[in-house]
Amino acid sequence: MIIFFNLFFDKYKTSFFTVLFLLSLQYILAQTIVSGKIIDANGEPLPFVHVRIENTNNGTVSNDIGLFNLVSNSNDKNLSLVISAIGYRSKKVILNDGYHIIELQEDITVLPEVVLLSRDYGKEIIQKVINAIPNNYPVEDEMHIGFFRETTTWEEDKNPIYIAEAVIEANKKAYTRATKSGDVKLVELRKYESEQLESLSTRIKAGSHHIHRFDMVSRRDYFLNNIHGYKYKIVDTLRQYNQDIYKVYFENKNKVSGNVYVIDSTFAIVKAEVKVKSFFELSGPNRQFLNYSLAYEQGEDNKWRFKNSQYETAFKKRGKLLNLVSNYVTTEVHSNMPDIPYLEKLQFQDILLDETKEYKPNFWNNYNIISPDALSESLFKSIDYSKKENSKTEPIKLIAFLSKLTYEMSFNWTPLSINSYKLAFDNEAFEIKQDGVRSKVNAFGFTSSLFFSIKPNFLIGYSNESKLSSTGINSHDLVLAKNFNLNPSGRPIFISPRISLGYRELAYKIGDYSVKEDFKIENKSFDSENVSATMSQRGMRVKPSIFLKLEKSRKLSFLLSVGYNFSLNNTTGIILQEQDGFFLFRKKAFIKNGNHNLIIDTNQNDLLGNNITINTGISLKL
Repeated sequence: MIIFFNLFFDKYKTSFFTVLFLLSLQYILAQTIVSGKIIDANGEPLPFVHVRIENTNNGTVSNDIGLFNLVSNSNDKNLSLVISAIGYRSKKVILNDGYHIIELQEDITVLPEVVLLSRDYGKEIIQKVINAIPNNYPVEDEMHIGFFRETTTWEEDKNPIYIAEAVIEANKKAYTRATKSGDVKLVELRKYESEQLESLSTRIKAGSHHIHRFDMVSRRDYFLNNIHGYKYKIVDTLRQYNQDIYKVYFENKNKVSGNVYVIDSTFAIVKAEVKVKSFFELSGPNRQFLNYSLAYEQGEDNKWRFKNSQYETAFKKRGKLLNLVSNYVTTEVHSNMPDIPYLEKLQFQDILLDETKEYKPNFWNNYNIISPDALSESLFKSIDYSKKENSKTEPIKLIAFLSKLTYEMSFNWTPLSINSYKLAFDNEAFEIKQDGVRSKVNAFGFTSSLFFSIKPNFLIGYSNESKLSSTGINSHDLVLAKNFNLNPSGRPIFISPRISLGYRELAYKIGDYSVKEDFKIENKSFDSENVSATMSQRGMRVKPSIFLKLEKSRKLSFLLSVGYNFSLNNTTGIILQEQDGFFLFRKKAFIKNGNHNLIIDTNQNDLLGNNITINTGISLKL
C-alpha cells in the first residue's frame, strides 16, 4: 500500500502542489480588506467606534485616531458595514477594497422639561438593568476571538518601551449567573522590545484576560452586585442606534466611581467608564491611578456582547510616570465553545511579554486588529524576525532569578512520644521534681520553605518548621528535591522525593512554676515571678520525604507530604522561660542535662521522639 502511494505521489506531485497553490491563491483573492478613518462633521477623528460586518458578529473598532482595518474572507468584494458610536447616528455603508473616509453625524436628543420629584431615577434605571440581564445577554456559552495590545511608555516620551500584540481565543460563559473568570488561549503573538526594557521590572499581568476581567455584566461587578451601596445621578441623555441612552453617574465613596450608559429600550449596558479608588486596588509600587472603560455591542440576535475595553494605569518610578495602556476588541463570535486544553491556557497571572511564539507575518496581514499608529507599525517593521524566530526574550536578571524561586507553606502534624523519665532540678529560687510515664501527644506546626531551581525540576532550598504551641517541633533544614510530572499532557501532578538535613528541636512542656526570688543561670538574670519549664531534645537529623503536588495554576499548587525522621545525635535538657512582661523581652535559657543540678533519667535512648510528619499546604511560584 505504501509503495503504491509513493508511486502515485511521484506521478502526480506536480499537479498536487499546483492545486495547493491555486487553493491558497483563491483564499487570498477571496479576502476583502477595507480600511479607513472615521471622523465627525468637523473632520475630527472618532476613537473606538464599532465597525461590524452586517449580519455577523465579526468586526473591530477604530483606534485612538479614528483609523480602522477590516478583513473579510467573503467572496463578495463589497462589504456592508454597520458603523456605530454613542452620540452619533448609526450608519450602514457598502464599501469595497481600499481606504475610505466615513463621516458620522451627531445624534442630538432634546428632552422636554421634566419636574423631578424625590425619586432616585438613576437607581431605578440601574435596577431595571439588573432585572433585564437575562433577556439582554447570551444564555449559551460561546467562543470569542479577539485582539489585544499593551504598550508601556515613560511620561512625555512617545517611544514605547515595549509593545505586545496578541490574538486570543476565549471561552465565554453564558450570562445566566455571575462569572468572574474564564479560559483564554494564545493564538498569535508579536512583540517590540526597546533597549529600555532591560532596566524595567514592571510588567502587565492578566492583560490577555480583558474579556473576563472587565466584563462588568458577566462578573456582576460593583452596583450590579450591591445596588444599595452606591449613589446615582442621571447626568446626560445621548443617542445610539436611533435610541436614547442614559448616562448615569455612580459612586461608592471609598471604592469606585464612573459612568454607565444604558439604552432606553431594553436597559442594556452599552458602555461604562470606571475610575478605581479602592486603596487595595491602588496599592503597589507607587501606583498613581487605575482607570478602565468597556463597551458592549448588539448582535444580529439582539443579544449584547462584550466588545472592547481600554485599561490605563501609571506608576511613579525614578521621579517620573511609567504609563501602561492596554486595549482589547472582540473580532469574531462563534456559538460552539470547545474546551481549551490546560497546557494551552494563558493563565490570569501570566505576563504576555514573557510568552514566546513563532512570528507569522502573513497572519497579521490578514487578521482584524486595532489599527496601530504609524510609530508602532514602523517599530514592528524594523525588527529582524529572522534572528528572533523561535527564540525567547531574555528577561532582566532580577526577573530571571525570581522566576526560579518557589515558596511553600504548610501546616504539619506529628505524633510526639514521651518516654518514661525522672526529672529533678534544684535551684535557690525554685525546684522541679517530676516522674513521667510513657505517653504520646499530637503536635502541630507550620512549615515554610524557599526553593531555587538549579535545573528544570531539580531544586535546592531551606525549610523552617515552627511549633504552634509550647509542645512540638522546631527545625531548620537544607533540602534537595526532584520533581517528576505524572501528567505531562494535562494539568501537572508532581511527585517530589526530597531529602532534608538539618537541626531539630523536640519540646514538651512540663509546667509553670512560681519563683521565690531573682536568679541567674547560663549568664542570664531571671527577674520574673513565674517561669515555664519545657523538656527539650535537640540535635541533627535526616528526613526523607515524599511530596504530592497538584497544580491549580502555573503560580499555585496544592501539596501533601509524608516524611520520616532519623536522629543523628541528641542533647537533652530543659528550657526555662519567663512568663511575665512583653513576650519579645522574656528571657530564655537552655540547661543541658547534668548541668546546674539538673538530672533527667530515662530507660530509653531518647527522652522524646517523633518519626512520621504529615504536611498539607500550598506552593507558590514567584
